[in-house]
Amino acid sequence: MRQRASLLALALLTFSAPAHAESGRFNLHLDLGAGLPILGPLQPEPNVPVTAGFTGWFGADFQIVAPVAVEVLLGGGYFSSAFPDRALERSGTPYFSAAVGARLRFMDNHEGYANEQGGDLLGNLWVSAHLGYHLFDGHQFGVDAAIGYELSVVRPLQLGFFVRGVVMPGGRNQGVDAFVSVGITGSIELWGRTAQLDSDGDGLSNEREINRYRTDPFNPDTDGDGLPDGVEVDGGTDPRNPDTDGDGLLDGQEDANANGRVDPGETDPREADTDRGGVPDGYEVQHGTDPLLAQDDDEDGDGVLNDRDACPGTAPGTEVDARGCAIIRARMVLPGIEFAFDSAEILPASERTLNIALQILRDNPDARVEIGGHTDNVGAAAYNRRLSQQRADAVRAWLVGRGVDGRRMQARGYGAAQPVAPNDTDEGRARNRRIEFKQLD
Repeated sequence: MRQRASLLALALLTFSAPAHAESGRFNLHLDLGAGLPILGPLQPEPNVPVTAGFTGWFGADFQIVAPVAVEVLLGGGYFSSAFPDRALERSGTPYFSAAVGARLRFMDNHEGYANEQGGDLLGNLWVSAHLGYHLFDGHQFGVDAAIGYELSVVRPLQLGFFVRGVVMPGGRNQGVDAFVSVGITGSIELWGRTAQLDSDGDGLSNEREINRYRTDPFNPDTDGDGLPDGVEVDGGTDPRNPDTDGDGLLDGQEDANANGRVDPGETDPREADTDRGGVPDGYEVQHGTDPLLAQDDDEDGDGVLNDRDACPGTAPGTEVDARGCAIIRARMVLPGIEFAFDSAEILPASERTLNIALQILRDNPDARVEIGGHTDNVGAAAYNRRLSQQRADAVRAWLVGRGVDGRRMQARGYGAAQPVAPNDTDEGRARNRRIEFKQLD
């Protein structure tokens, strides 16, 4: 209601837009209604039959610039009672008027008439006021004002309803006479096309903004997203939602040049995930990945997309859970940790597995583990226990050097006491030479 009131108050101050209204440049009107005197000798009184009548007006208007038109009006009618001073001469009272004034059309629709493809019944809300000659209680000079709404039924005919009030001072009884009339109205678009109002210059007529899109006709960017309402309508985004696709970016950020199209280098404001890699555009922009490149939607390649990855930067080959965090089991072998022959020197080939071990401890900060060193059965048992202890200590030192709290880890050498395969083959002995994690209570 507030938007409609603002439209009525401010429309006269605006210029017209290129959209065409359904009313013409030149129009004819006919209003037919029932009248009731409300002031003067014929007004209702107790115990006196009500004076009623029929009224009609014929008008023609010429629109100067929407919504303003100059209108000429001829009226007539008849009321059921005569003025008291003429009751002996006649049984009723005729009415005639000739006046000139203005008609203003608001929300003048331009979708077409109801009988046209794409058209509808929406027409226009109009108000009018006139000053002129009236013959009622003798010769009078008076004013009338009316309001009505017309439906676009069949081109060029519009039909609707109206209410008109007429005030006429002077006359034979030297008072003020007035009546109201309510009835049906019709207009014929006779000639010419007129432009609709676009008060905010956003490319949408006021009528379209109010009746179709529910946007503010006096604000070119109703939702404040940086795109004019007309650009949003043409481009398929929602002019009342600053983030149409809900990806965390304003529509105006995505359509940076505000042309309603997706140009090279722009994300699609209608598509939450422009590259269809699985991560919303807004998240990618915020976290520095490319919303136009699907391959970087899982940067660490662990199978969990960036926006759901609670543990980003996972080392390659790490087994992760649904959160993207490394899984730690009660007991797990760390295959691939290699040492120099008969030494605790960690070889460079072990780096990949050590990084996985580091990831496991980082992603499970409450876990405490035993780092177990194991050998095959080649050599003396005491020597193998000492070597396995040195190798477990070397792995622990590597992890401490990369930020893991040493209090979370215990190193223990088992030598050949806990084989996982027979020691009678090269393959079996290779499996027994290993580093294990075992969770501690």
